[in-house]
Amino acid sequence: MFGPAPRGRGTALTPPSTPPVVDGNVVWHFTNGPGLVSILTQHVLWATSASFLNDQQEVALGGELIVRRLLELGEAEGADSYFAAMAQRVREGVDHGHGPSPASFFILSASQAWDSLVMWRNYGGAQESYAIGLDADAPLRVLGDPTTDPARYAGGLGSSIHVRRTRWEPVRYDEAEQLALVDAVFDGLPGELMRFRDRVGEASHSGAVNPGAYAELDDARDDLEQALLLIKHSGFVDERETRQAIVLWTADEPEAQSLEASLVRYRSTPYGMAPYVELTGPAASATSGDDGPVARAPAPLPIRAVAISPSPNGDEATESLRGLLTSRGYAGVPVLRSAIPFRG
Repeated sequence: MFGPAPRGRGTALTPPSTPPVVDGNVVWHFTNGPGLVSILTQHVLWATSASFLNDQQEVALGGELIVRRLLELGEAEGADSYFAAMAQRVREGVDHGHGPSPASFFILSASQAWDSLVMWRNYGGAQESYAIGLDADAPLRVLGDPTTDPARYAGGLGSSIHVRRTRWEPVRYDEAEQLALVDAVFDGLPGELMRFRDRVGEASHSGAVNPGAYAELDDARDDLEQALLLIKHSGFVDERETRQAIVLWTADEPEAQSLEASLVRYRSTPYGMAPYVELTGPAASATSGDDGPVARAPAPLPIRAVAISPSPNGDEATESLRGLLTSRGYAGVPVLRSAIPFRG
């Protein structure tokens, strides 16, 4: 990546002897130089549709494991009649090409490690790359249309559009851990569905389903989303990925489709025109009334530190990055330099 140092000058790859310590729950989002400038200037990160990520099996692998486990439960000797009936419906759906779609999931990826040669090489190429340390406990928000009331996107299950944010969670590459996520989908599922059915029955006289009825499905929904989002092929294990997702559940009706279109952007990629949503910083305070999943305007991102890849520019690269951070409203954010003696 970088040529040899000129004779008589020694190496420029040595990092500071005592790099800043970054405490707390921090995840590291890797990007290149133009990406870093854009993120700091616009105060947004891009969460990309799962259909356009580098793993062709995104969401599908988790879906396959769910189907496999359900068929095992439904066809086992003495199987619960509920699982047997569901397994039959799933088998019919698979035969007709139906299955979980990645189109509803928008993923922001990060790594659990900031000084990762695999990640530096993936994102930097022949140039410097950067790892943005984000506070994983600070909830990011989708940047929406400033003329639309954000409350319109915050409906629960059963409404025409539902925007959900997942927590930062590590990806599972090990099959045993993956199956544990899948099994969580089915633990207690019959009881949850029966309680939901009872709540719907109670509301039948009014002609409307009480929103509380859908709360009976919250745990099942969370487990299902985790199984779909956090299962990845073991070939990607060196990335040590952790991710946050935006999930868009949208009804097939004009108003809901229009609201979704106001959130989703598109960019050209080698895989085609990739849909993505912009994520911005948390609300100034939990009592501001603007802490829902969608924001009207950008807000500063919860950046705890920024790291630089192995660099031949040493102190100069560090100081220029500090200047960029200050100019974009992130003064005082620590800058780390890679300790890997990678020459390229």
